Amino acid sequence: MPASQSPALRDRVTPGKRKGERRQNVRFPINLPVRYNLSKSHGWGRTVNIGSGGALFTVDQPVRPGQQVELCIGWPVLLHEKVHLNLVASGVIERVDEGRAAVSFERCAFRTASSAFRRQALPPELRGSAPAHG
Repeated sequence: MPASQSPALRDRVTPGKRKGERRQNVRFPINLPVRYNLSKSHGWGRTVNIGSGGALFTVDQPVRPGQQVELCIGWPVLLHEKVHLNLVASGVIERVDEGRAAVSFERCAFRTASSAFRRQALPPELRGSAPAHG
């Protein structure tokens, strides 16, 4: 039996990858604000994990597999140490489970973030107390 077919090698799990995992890219656990746009509606959630090929995020309204979606994710790193960024990504909802949806990215790019997005992305209890700096 070739080494690549041996049970010990075949069943080995790549670090950071669960057995039976189909995705090719590593996902990193991170909790970031996300606004998602569907064809006729939008909602707010938080990322659960993200990688170069897609993301898992919470949803506050029904979504279904196969839907096109655009995500606007508040990025945690500043451009030139002063400009807030959003990762804007579009793709297809691959699966939905218990208030969460997985999307595979088709396109993504960084864009500067508006102060309105940053205020809206705050948890509700902090929205009224946040300074309105531009």
